[in-house]
Amino acid sequence: MASMKPAIFALALLAACAQTAPIPPQPDLPADDPRQAELLFSECTIYFAAVTRLTADGRPVSGDPTRGCPPEAAAIAVDINPMVSVPSVTPGYPQTLYDRMIARGIPTDLADGISKSKAFWDMVAKRDSLLVGF
Repeated sequence: MASMKPAIFALALLAACAQTAPIPPQPDLPADDPRQAELLFSECTIYFAAVTRLTADGRPVSGDPTRGCPPEAAAIAVDINPMVSVPSVTPGYPQTLYDRMIARGIPTDLADGISKSKAFWDMVAKRDSLLVGF
């Protein structure tokens, strides 16, 4: 029975590490479409910036917001600071992107700020422009 304790601990640790789901593909695009990779990369730059902000502020990072993200996305600087004048988060993709941030472990107060940022609205615009050509 004592030999089972390390195995149970290892399983619990693995389960805790796998809490954040991979970023789902855009349902409006075929799975093998190169635009999927472009959108994933853009979304990941936001997640890396959020982790950087949390770390700089001395706040804990819950889960692994960057899970499934290409490491190269960490090198791209994006502006996640709230803008002065922003549209409100609306149903559809803006709400979906906001919900994804929360689901990936980004604290609500930071996600609220990011949802008012240039990076967030650039991501929404990029997705919309890529889908127009679909």
